[in-house]
Amino acid sequence: MRKARLLFCVQAALLVLLLGLGACRQSPGVGQTEEGTLLPGAVEASDTLHRGVLLAGRTLVLEGLSGRVSLQGADVDVARLTFVRAGRGADVAAARRTLREIQLREEGTAGSFRYRLEARQAALAQVHVEGTVPRNARLVITRAGGDVDLTHIEGPIRVQLAAGEVHVREAADSLEIRLQNGSASVHFRRLPTDAIVTVQTENGDLWLTLPPEADAQLQAETAAGEVRVEGLTFAERSLQPREAAGARFVGKLGQGRARVTLRTAHGDIVLRSGGPNGMIPPDTLLRPLPPDTALQGPGVP
Repeated sequence: MRKARLLFCVQAALLVLLLGLGACRQSPGVGQTEEGTLLPGAVEASDTLHRGVLLAGRTLVLEGLSGRVSLQGADVDVARLTFVRAGRGADVAAARRTLREIQLREEGTAGSFRYRLEARQAALAQVHVEGTVPRNARLVITRAGGDVDLTHIEGPIRVQLAAGEVHVREAADSLEIRLQNGSASVHFRRLPTDAIVTVQTENGDLWLTLPPEADAQLQAETAAGEVRVEGLTFAERSLQPREAAGARFVGKLGQGRARVTLRTAHGDIVLRSGGPNGMIPPDTLLRPLPPDTALQGPGVP
């Protein structure tokens, strides 16, 4: 009898444990944005944090969790940023619990000021960032995912994402963009002759807009896609087929002093001029204009 009771107690304890583990592994459900994008977590909870930092020549670093970034350069000394934290879960309580676990860590050194965005359940957490920064700010963004939109920032820029689109307008210094999945458009207001520009993605199209007076050596390479040119006059250019459906283009503008490299494994590359005043309407940044040259064969003169 005593053994039977002991066995019953053990079985009951195991059942409670299994039920508890099942509850812990309960699916957070599925949510949906207004645009129709599906997200893990049926319910979202959010809050807003405001920060300001005097950069004084230091590099501003944003790293960690996924989320949108929208920054604008202005004639200011202090970077003023708004962080919108968003946590998701199966219900309101779970979403708020995810939200409470999102950490915004701040670290300043002589050379940089870093915002590190962390959460225990990264798949259910996002932090969106927007604000204004000094026009000449140095910027580094390294995040899991989310679209990045940068305007009027004339200092060096580096962006690295696992997934997301990147749009840069009015750039004026060296720039590096590395994506695993996503397209990128870059518009230069001015391209210094000592600038080094690298734009690379595994899956996505690339658009580069340069001022008419650009002095640069360009290399554009796609494994599956085409290279297109609109309005740029090259002193020298050549094109070689690459693999079954790709191409490698090399061209020189002016004396070829700045170094510009664009690479995509799957996608098209569009190279174009910004027009007489170096500007191009924002709504055309991701719309390839009818090209005056479609570079699809070897030996382009």
